[in-house]
Amino acid sequence: MRAVQVLIAAVILGLLGGYGWSAMAPRKTHMEIPKAAISIPPDAPETSSDKEWAARGEDRKPPMVEAGRADLTAVERSQYYETCDEARAAGKAPIRAGEPGYRPELDADGDGLACEPYRAK
Repeated sequence: MRAVQVLIAAVILGLLGGYGWSAMAPRKTHMEIPKAAISIPPDAPETSSDKEWAARGEDRKPPMVEAGRADLTAVERSQYYETCDEARAAGKAPIRAGEPGYRPELDADGDGLACEPYRAK
């Protein structure tokens, strides 16, 4: 019986303390935002990098593909297997995404691995 009374008293004191804590006015914190160490005067001449950044904002065309880079979709299309049986017969199964011969149609569960080996149940 004594333990129940102590527990009830602790709960009541906890609730009162929580109410008192929440009723206290919060302290206002002052955050000082530092000013820029270097400020650019408004009459500063425009530099070549400023012009380049301005031109980038105006140019909305997609970036050009570099000539030395390989097209990933071309790598995937360089080899074609109609079915997974053909890929297995050629000894190329399983085929990972990005490898020649990979197609989403051959990837039944969509995990990036096409023509997976059969699993025994």
